[in-house]
Amino acid sequence: MKKLIFVLGLILFWSCEDPIDIELPNTAQNVVIDAMLWRPVAGTQGTLEVVLTKTAAFYSNTIPYITGADVSLHYGNTSIQAVEGDPGHYRAENIQVAENDAFTLKLKIDGVQYTATETLVLSTTIDAITQGENTIFSDDEVEAIVQFTDRPELGNYYVMDFGYNNLFVTRDVFYNGNQLTFSFYYDEFFPKNTPTEVYLMGVDKDFYTYMQVLISHAGQDGGGPFATAKSTLRGNIQNGADPDAFPLGYFRVVERDTFIFTAIEN
Repeated sequence: MKKLIFVLGLILFWSCEDPIDIELPNTAQNVVIDAMLWRPVAGTQGTLEVVLTKTAAFYSNTIPYITGADVSLHYGNTSIQAVEGDPGHYRAENIQVAENDAFTLKLKIDGVQYTATETLVLSTTIDAITQGENTIFSDDEVEAIVQFTDRPELGNYYVMDFGYNNLFVTRDVFYNGNQLTFSFYYDEFFPKNTPTEVYLMGVDKDFYTYMQVLISHAGQDGGGPFATAKSTLRGNIQNGADPDAFPLGYFRVVERDTFIFTAIEN
């Protein structure tokens, strides 16, 4: 029996020496639109931030940003042109964001017109984020203990962005109008002694559901990049000429609160 185990160990050892190349099918490049109009909680002036890219091969190390696009925002009798700064990043500031206004984002990319219309979703503020001492998988993890107080009306949805592609979604089914306290765990690669911006955004049910699917597809909840997709990740941005040739991504109009969290080396 000992000899058999030794032989199997050798087989496993030597089999790991050679790299395994997995050939993945080449797929057509899709347009990806990540667009957000946000204002601070209880503020009046907002900022439009749009990032335009195309999908890339799984093993690609570069992001194919879309440059030279026409990006504009329209509401009431006002039209605002977004300006491209870094390649693929478009921005417009000092936008009057009111609750009852409908905001239409228009984009012209490679001759194709895309549009999406949304209204403002209100949010609440982050009460506190403190560092805890608990871990789940590794002693190198960082526990961030988050507290925020839900808005009093039932049916609020929130997205939290903890930085470094760490996202969290929640709804107020069990804590309506009360303070929520929960722990979020950063992995061992989270930098210590580095101020990190954490964002809390109020969102509608459609974007909440979209983010649930996105997090699942990205593997953050254990799905992994090779897991079977649960559904088509279609957002709210339309291609007027060809509805079936829709882009990936989403346009949302939100209130957003910011909290600076700095983890200390234990």
